[in-house]
Amino acid sequence: METLDPDLLRTFLAFVDSGSLAQAAASIGRSPSAVTTQMQRLEEILGEPLLAPQGRGRGLTPAGEDLVGHARRILAAHREAWLALKGARAAGRVAIGTTQDFADSGLPDLLRAFAGSHPRVR
Repeated sequence: METLDPDLLRTFLAFVDSGSLAQAAASIGRSPSAVTTQMQRLEEILGEPLLAPQGRGRGLTPAGEDLVGHARRILAAHREAWLALKGARAAGRVAIGTTQDFADSGLPDLLRAFAGSHPRVR
């Protein structure tokens, strides 16, 4: 069984969110041909077409529609795991430059939240 590469899922969701391969390519900093190749690879792994011609562009097939929710949950879990593990190991010093207004209003809450999730960072 092959695995679903998070990078392929990100590309797929970039298409879903933008509505076109060209816009997906621009949003993730890849060429349209690279996005097309990644979409074809994902379809190959899943053994199902995810995109179909629709009007002047492409739309999702039923399998593509089914994948959207799964892809979002997989990437959310991937990010959550990465943050939990990476955040727990982050250590060192942080220097911050800001305006006095933000230092008085928004910064204290932001620093409290950051310190709670990154206890080894000073």
